[in-house]
Amino acid sequence: MLRRLLGLSLLLLVAASLAYQPAAHAAPAKPVLAFYYPWYESSDWNPGRMADLPPEGYNGGDNGVIARHVQQADDAGIDAFICTWYGPKESRLNDRCNKLLNATSGRDFNVTFIPDQAADFTGTLKTQQGMIDSLRQLRDNQMKHPNWLRWNGKPVIVFWNLPSFGGVNAWRQVQQAVDPNHEWFWMGEGVDFSYLDVFDGIYFFDITWAADPASAMNSYLRQHSNYNKTHNTNKPFVATVMPGYDDSRIRGGHVVRDRAGGDYYRRSWQAAIDKGAQAVVITSWNEWFEGHQIEPSRSYGNLYLDLTRDYTNRFHSAGTPAPPTTPGGSRTFPETGQTVSGRILEYWNGNGALPVFGLPLAGESEQQTNDGRFRMQQFERNRLELHPENARPYDVLLGRLGTDLLFKQGRPWETLPREQAKAGCLYFQDTQHNLCEPFLSYWRSHGLDLGDPGVSQRESLALFGYPVTSVQSERNGDGWTGQTQWFERARFEHHPENPNPYKVLLGRLGAELR
Repeated sequence: MLRRLLGLSLLLLVAASLAYQPAAHAAPAKPVLAFYYPWYESSDWNPGRMADLPPEGYNGGDNGVIARHVQQADDAGIDAFICTWYGPKESRLNDRCNKLLNATSGRDFNVTFIPDQAADFTGTLKTQQGMIDSLRQLRDNQMKHPNWLRWNGKPVIVFWNLPSFGGVNAWRQVQQAVDPNHEWFWMGEGVDFSYLDVFDGIYFFDITWAADPASAMNSYLRQHSNYNKTHNTNKPFVATVMPGYDDSRIRGGHVVRDRAGGDYYRRSWQAAIDKGAQAVVITSWNEWFEGHQIEPSRSYGNLYLDLTRDYTNRFHSAGTPAPPTTPGGSRTFPETGQTVSGRILEYWNGNGALPVFGLPLAGESEQQTNDGRFRMQQFERNRLELHPENARPYDVLLGRLGTDLLFKQGRPWETLPREQAKAGCLYFQDTQHNLCEPFLSYWRSHGLDLGDPGVSQRESLALFGYPVTSVQSERNGDGWTGQTQWFERARFEHHPENPNPYKVLLGRLGAELR
């Protein structure tokens, strides 16, 4: 009897202690996260080093500044900050990330840390034991905070530049040392999807090397889906949204991506929504040196907070794509003010949507082309033509924008030099041109969905058409110069400066033809 009473007393004590534990604030089922950099000092704000500046310079360790940032992000629909951290031995960022975490108390707003081993000047995070010791410190201290970011009940830890620390096995050893029962959600960064053998999710920090964020996201999602399919897993797709990029005042080598008055940000958000992302990472809240911040600025005011509020609402609303579909089978896109309706909208939705075709640039109308007069609608990347005389799915055809633009430039493809077949390439007798790497792999991995297993050659032909030029160096409409090959309905560009799988990009032919 005494043993039973003691047992009951212990249970009551445990229950009482749990009753006084602060409740954890779980992130929504589809969280929106933003990278947060607390390293700024008052002396950092220099127009010679930054493309834009905040309304007033600030110190990243100031409690009032931190509270303001949390308030602004929370009001804009962001669910959590990812605070850059160099480990417990680097006191400046450690102190500021802890201040940030504590500033969220009483809010439905969360924080997680990103142990940045690539930039850690103390060297602590660069060694396996140093990383393990640092993560144990987080586990035993900060992760117990009720506002530490949790996703589906698991505390989230984020990493960047995984290869700079080691391969899959190195990360597996770290995970086994600090989280042997895999109770955390491990999120890593990069384009090597083999790291998903250890990590629960993967994201890409910088998408602005691509003029079309939808194209970048579509390619990333394809590889992510292939991993899930071949490994029989269901790991969530994490999309990246960015407003632009400009680090030209501190370093060279990166393509400056113009913000286009908010359009790049809108398009990256829309792509994340259209592709059904299960989480979004915003790069970034306040990386002013690299020029991809959304924090209020002298040049843009609160524009990016307003856009963020709009698109987080859309993203959180049960994944409903935005802009909304209006009655009568139409959809209006506020980015361009154009409406897509009927069979063209059905075809657009069913064959790749924004990543493949881009935004509508004009309304549906009857127009004359080199192949006849049809009802059609122009999009950023292609033109959709109605051919009601054909059976589905061929009642909608893609315009031959590649050949049309070549003709407009005064160099019809029929007048250009032809080629002999080359070893290791796919040769098309119809146009007498070769399709070689790296364009060949891209061509074979993309196509319209005609119901064939995988991506068949006829599906690739339906999307791109035949090659109509050889590969040569050209300058595109965005000012980039490099190896280019034209197809009936597309233009392939080789960007060796980009990471895989984004070395091959499609030209925005629809926009250039206007």
